[in-house]
Amino acid sequence: LMAMTLRLTDELDARIDSRAKQAGISKNQLIIQALEEHLDRTENRAALRATVEKVLKRDAELLERLADS
Repeated sequence: LMAMTLRLTDELDARIDSRAKQAGISKNQLIIQALEEHLDRTENRAALRATVEKVLKRDAELLERLADS
């Protein structure tokens, strides 16, 4: 494990504290979960975007014909 210091505004710290208490977990656990969810979401978006671009390139001619019909 790696230790890390975060500099948070008082408002953000209070929001994290409140949400962690609601969830019954530590602030550390809440922050880790939030980071993991964010990374998963952005990685999935990037993979989806790459797949869409690949399909658009591969099927460009077909898509043009469909648009013309």
